[in-house]
Amino acid sequence: MVKKMVYVNPWGCFVEEVERVLTEAFEKTYPAFKGLRIQLEEPPSREYGDLSCSMCLSLARKVGVKPVEMAEEVLANLNLEERVFIDRVVVSPPGYLNVYLKRGLMVDEAVRSALALGDKWGYVETDKPLRIVVEHTSVNPLHPITVGHARNSFLGDSLARILTARGHKVSRRFYVDDVGRQVALIAYAYRIVGDSLFKPGVKPDHAIGELYTAISALVEVRRLKEEVKRLRDSGRFDDARRVEYELSDWIGILSEIERKNPELLGRLMEGIGSEDPETEVMKLLRDYERGAEEAVKLVKPLVEKCLAGFKETLDRVSIEFDSWDWESDVVWSSMVKKALEGLIRSGYVKFVGGVPEFEAGRAVDELGLREELGIPKSFEVPSLTLLRRDGATLYTTRDIAYSLMKFRDADRVINVVGFDQTLPQIQVRVALYVLGYREQAKNQVHFSYGLVKFPGFKMSSRRGRYVALDHLLDEAEARAYMEVTKISPHIPEPERRLIARSVGVSAIKYSLLSVEPGKDVVFSWDRVLDFKRNSAPFILYAYARACGITAKASEKPEEYDLSLLKEPLEEELGLAIAKFPQVFVEASENLAPHTIASYCNGLATVFNSFYDRHPVLKAEERLRKARLALVEAFKITMRNALRLIGIEPLQRM
Repeated sequence: MVKKMVYVNPWGCFVEEVERVLTEAFEKTYPAFKGLRIQLEEPPSREYGDLSCSMCLSLARKVGVKPVEMAEEVLANLNLEERVFIDRVVVSPPGYLNVYLKRGLMVDEAVRSALALGDKWGYVETDKPLRIVVEHTSVNPLHPITVGHARNSFLGDSLARILTARGHKVSRRFYVDDVGRQVALIAYAYRIVGDSLFKPGVKPDHAIGELYTAISALVEVRRLKEEVKRLRDSGRFDDARRVEYELSDWIGILSEIERKNPELLGRLMEGIGSEDPETEVMKLLRDYERGAEEAVKLVKPLVEKCLAGFKETLDRVSIEFDSWDWESDVVWSSMVKKALEGLIRSGYVKFVGGVPEFEAGRAVDELGLREELGIPKSFEVPSLTLLRRDGATLYTTRDIAYSLMKFRDADRVINVVGFDQTLPQIQVRVALYVLGYREQAKNQVHFSYGLVKFPGFKMSSRRGRYVALDHLLDEAEARAYMEVTKISPHIPEPERRLIARSVGVSAIKYSLLSVEPGKDVVFSWDRVLDFKRNSAPFILYAYARACGITAKASEKPEEYDLSLLKEPLEEELGLAIAKFPQVFVEASENLAPHTIASYCNGLATVFNSFYDRHPVLKAEERLRKARLALVEAFKITMRNALRLIGIEPLQRM
């Protein structure tokens, strides 16, 4: 018996075969088109083939013929000899070249390859492995991880998983932002209240978040009261009323804090007294930036307590980091100073009132960086202030040095940062160009993403108006438990709890990953825990159904005849399995984890249709074995796909 070959990417082989055949035919028919890059798309209906080429529609006018005539001429020069997967090519008006696949062969090869490769199925390794740093999450140590930060975490973790599976050496980094006014403010408040802040049963990051809101409110109320008085004294009553509106919001926040934790608020007010908090905060900021011992002893332990809370949450959602990079280590090294000196020497820094400003816009235009950085002609890149008046560095300045630090161990750096940070990310890359690090600038990627919105709720971390990921996970688990109990009341209660925990985490992950990163996510529990469509519970339930089938089977799928799978849904499921490696390749090359989530949903949808229409265990023996092989290949494919987005499938629900 001849041993069949194992295809790492059967659908990719089909695509390459089509591209090669069409390229040869176009070049033979029209030599002027040598080097033409073939573009393919999947037609809206199988009636029009499995792949379609519409290039004749745009190229025909260049040679003065009708698109359909060009397509007929190209078809006449097609050579389909020795082609494995192409069945035939047909011309369709007004000039499409529709390619039909040998579907039975594709299903056969895909199922066999999935069964042979197991946990490696779908993970096509690159022939050019890189060292890649993925920096993600990097929540400021001021409050717990929120649902907005969670989207960052899940996107970054999925990118790292996908790139690792592709064969790259990936380093996951968390940037600990322990330098700056916000951390100095929370440290100032902590110096007043001490360790009485931390209560048994309350996670440290949640306690710190409450303290941050309280001190922010006290400082803002004081500042705004002074602003109102100044405006009224100068006769600017309309401006004063606008400030009073903001002041009333902060006073409302103080009232809420007093209701929830009067002891904390009382200690802060007593500790502040008549002193000016801003003066003390800025002094603490400067002292910490220069590494003063007393400031370091205050700030470092506080930040570490907050990080301990972060790690507990991240462990709950199975996210790990290879490195926790402290911003203070970057500042205390010579890297920031060297970057500043290099920018000043470049001639692209001007001094305004003694403060250095990096003329990023001038550098972009004079160095011709617009196209390389993807900056629209209409967008003017503003200058970047590099230092405060007192000499303290600013976040983006420090980020320039941190970028260079990351490139010590990387060929490529991916920063998972919100869309609102687009400008600073551009300014950092421009600075790298100016400093002479052109390759590094070209290989630093800003992976941006949109907001997570809750209808009727406006989030603000400083005001304490946020949805903590911990609380969201608790609610997801509770809701999932009720649903699992409805579906499977026969499962023992302890196991139902474990299932609900896994379903809850998976549901939140999927809801934040499945939406294209550039779009905002509108959070809705109806969608997140929908067991009937496009959700993690829906996908996990499909996988559990498949596990139920194979668990009851008396035989393993070893001897089977896949040519017996002739039903349309059997074929559709087999083709969906075949496409997984190609979906994976495209997701890794385009940095698109949402496409993996979408693929999982589509695969589950096809499987459920197959499950509802075609019995497996009750089919006659030979057909049962073929369908069992198909179901096992589905399980392998779904398991491998879900792991790329950080979801571990369940064997029963």
